Amino acid sequence: MQDIKITNTLTGKKENLVPHQPGHIKIYACGVTVYDHCHIGHAMQAIYFDVIRNYLKFAGYNVTYVRNYTDVDDKIIKKANELGMKPLELSEKIIQSSIKDMEAIGVEPADVEPKVSETIDEIITMIETLVEKDAAYATADGDVYYRVQKKLDYGKLSNRKVSDLRSNTRDLVQGGKEDALDFALWKADLTEGASWDSPWGKGRPGWHIECSAMAKKHLGDTFDIHGGGRDLVSPHHENEIAQSESANSCTYCNYWIHSGLLTIEKQKMSKSLGNHILISDFTSKYPGEVLRLAYLQNHYSSNVDFSEAVFNTCLKKLLYFYETLQDLDAMAAKAQDKGDFVDGHNPTELVDMFHKEMSNDFSTVCALRDLHLTIKKANELKKVKKSANKAYTAKIYADVFRQLFSVFGLLKESPEVFIEGLKSKILVNIGLTENDIADAIQRRKDARAQKDFASSDRIRDEMLAKGIEFMDTPEGTKWTVRISEDND
Repeated sequence: MQDIKITNTLTGKKENLVPHQPGHIKIYACGVTVYDHCHIGHAMQAIYFDVIRNYLKFAGYNVTYVRNYTDVDDKIIKKANELGMKPLELSEKIIQSSIKDMEAIGVEPADVEPKVSETIDEIITMIETLVEKDAAYATADGDVYYRVQKKLDYGKLSNRKVSDLRSNTRDLVQGGKEDALDFALWKADLTEGASWDSPWGKGRPGWHIECSAMAKKHLGDTFDIHGGGRDLVSPHHENEIAQSESANSCTYCNYWIHSGLLTIEKQKMSKSLGNHILISDFTSKYPGEVLRLAYLQNHYSSNVDFSEAVFNTCLKKLLYFYETLQDLDAMAAKAQDKGDFVDGHNPTELVDMFHKEMSNDFSTVCALRDLHLTIKKANELKKVKKSANKAYTAKIYADVFRQLFSVFGLLKESPEVFIEGLKSKILVNIGLTENDIADAIQRRKDARAQKDFASSDRIRDEMLAKGIEFMDTPEGTKWTVRISEDND
């Protein structure tokens, strides 16, 4: 197994990752609240933790990965009422939509994907334990709150003291709360289809207790990695730690990692600004792997800014990767099972380079740099004269690229399928058909036959301006797409 270092939000330091259970890493990542269809911001955490899970497995660890669905929530109830639906009916509809969206961007399902509505018994049991330990209290209205003052190290994840938090609150204590800092574990509620019987009356869970109960149910009292977006550090993850450690009398999670925040052209993504991009809309225009590459060229902890130019640059890189893989497959067609590498080439060295970067806090940025440089190196094989060594070297390059890129969820398709699929998307976007291109190729051929090279060049340049590049080969004129990195 590969030794791995990870930056722990809890300590602010890069630490050796030592599993609570040797050889077995348990991960919990906060999933989506399913009141509306997923946008590309939801994809951020999903992609990063998908890759982290993939790499840990590649590094030799047994991994149990849990990603939840919050299917009971104020926003869900409000949206369901607006649509005239039952809350859990809306939740299930959006969960199915989310599953399709994640599949479209290559995010593999987690090992366990629990729902709040299916964890009510465990939630009630944990709240009862907290009440018994005097870490929580019920009000006359049937609400239950956690006593923040009972947790002496409350605020340790965000490195804030209770006294500092108190300075930002009003003295007014609402309802039956003892303290303005106390947070809800159970909310009295009679909403049909989104409330359950409990020792405190009919109601539903507070937001924070849900993750604590689901993590305990599927990973145990203590597990290895908890993650989510940086916006969840406080209060959500802070509250998870407090209630879990109070209930279980042990450390909740050993390592906390948080992804950054997303902006679109330096602005927060929102419907009001018109820059709210649904995953389904994105994948109707771009292959899902483009979004993965766009995220992975940033470190998981970094803030990310996207634009049309970023997506087009990633699409161009991805096409280059696939075209290189296609060329390597062609060169490797007659490769032997064993052989020697062409002088100056050793594809297997890339594996060690990959481990070096990814074991250092999952540095996808540096790992992608090494992959890109090695792909450029592999392209030099085209200049090598035919030999058994050339075919064998190309084969191993192709094998290594597929193995390592698969950790990132990239190059998962055959080059032919990807390139043809990309051509179809590009043609739709630029308003051309394959018949239009075939007609242009024929007109160019006719012009050249008549030695009208000016017309031939004009046809070629017109198509190139639209993103279609002609390539003259011994088998005739072929075409491919060339992506502009401009916004238009």
